Amino acid sequence: MSQLTSRNQSIVNKSQFATQPAKRMPSLKNVLEEIVVVEVQEQLKRLHASSRDSINLSEAAAYALNRLPVLYACTSRGWLQQRKRAYADLRGQVTNAVQQALLGIRRDPIRKSTQIAASKVETPAHVLAKLQKLFGKPNLLWRDVPSAFHETLNLVSHRADYGGLSVSDRHRLQEIKGYLQRKGKQDYENRERRDWHVSSDLPNPELTSYIISASYFLINVLEDLVKQEVNQQLLHMANVLPRKVGIDDVCAHVLNRLPPMYATTEQGVIWQAQKVREQMSSQIETTVIQSLLTLSKTPRRLTDPIPLIKFEDECEQAITELRSLWQREDITWRNVLGLMESAISQEKQGKVQWRQQWRMLGQVYNEMYLKPGDAELSLHQTPEGEVLAIQTHTKDAFGWLADNPKNLGISALRLFPAIAEIELHSTFLDFVITYTREEMAIDGII
Repeated sequence: MSQLTSRNQSIVNKSQFATQPAKRMPSLKNVLEEIVVVEVQEQLKRLHASSRDSINLSEAAAYALNRLPVLYACTSRGWLQQRKRAYADLRGQVTNAVQQALLGIRRDPIRKSTQIAASKVETPAHVLAKLQKLFGKPNLLWRDVPSAFHETLNLVSHRADYGGLSVSDRHRLQEIKGYLQRKGKQDYENRERRDWHVSSDLPNPELTSYIISASYFLINVLEDLVKQEVNQQLLHMANVLPRKVGIDDVCAHVLNRLPPMYATTEQGVIWQAQKVREQMSSQIETTVIQSLLTLSKTPRRLTDPIPLIKFEDECEQAITELRSLWQREDITWRNVLGLMESAISQEKQGKVQWRQQWRMLGQVYNEMYLKPGDAELSLHQTPEGEVLAIQTHTKDAFGWLADNPKNLGISALRLFPAIAEIELHSTFLDFVITYTREEMAIDGII
């Protein structure tokens, strides 16, 4: 029996004790986060460089947020109202809280801690900010990512006229060439000292707000715990509530009645979560029940979600478009940056075989009957040979692959005959399951 299937039972048992990465709720947000982060950035500018470099923005923001009220919103109307309240009533408190934060976190400069893993707190906003730098487009929107990727591939192709230039310089060179073609060389020389901009370079306040959220990594541990409690109580109270209520509405209502519990480190998350379970379990349960009863009696207006949610929708649309264009259903917002960086690097070196490899990986993915985004496939070289790595994101995907190693091996070998090993990874396991070439031979597929 292959290693994939023989260890399946132990995997199931161990997974019961594994923790899933925490996920931010994109449709629900404390409006004070952005306001506090901006205030931290402003106060940091007034500090000496040596002091400024010793302060972590996320830690300062979390310190301040834990000493301020919470102003969660899940609708555009609520978002505007909470922001108005913050600027009208809490400006002084925010300033003082940030001042205390900058003093407080500097008192213990040699403390040892582990920052929260990016996989637990990273959002599409963080990825978009990195893509903006990759493509040299500071106002890039998610909806423009597919075309920006295609444009960049053309720019970095192994061509002599672009040799040695950065991606940003190549974009600029292409813009200049396009401008010359439209206006003519003489017209360009007459205007070369004038600044010119395209509409995509105009300021976008909502985009600025969205990207600010990519400048910090922190978690209010209550978000996930409250959402779990809301879902649980909805199951128990479904038959007694006068009408249905939105989960985000209830979560915002509850969180605005509980103290903030922000953390920026793994130790902080564990400590805050333990504190919540020991001291606040009853309070959370009671508050959730009261919120459900209150909101179920209140007529619900048809309102738009918070403004930032539209960027999440654009992200989903962009990822769907990329999957279709490149025939890879395993492209997600989490891996798109790494995939594009690798493709651009190879294209720049004239190694165009990555395109065929992408299609072949996409074919393996499709033959495994996986849903879009269920897993990520990659191929890398080791001293023993090529290794196909599969990172699964759902237990169903992991279970199916673990139960069908021969099918996986047959598809992989047909497209990558020299493959030495298949690695199966999961977000809820801390070890890797392997299916070696020797085991494939034993199973009779080689």
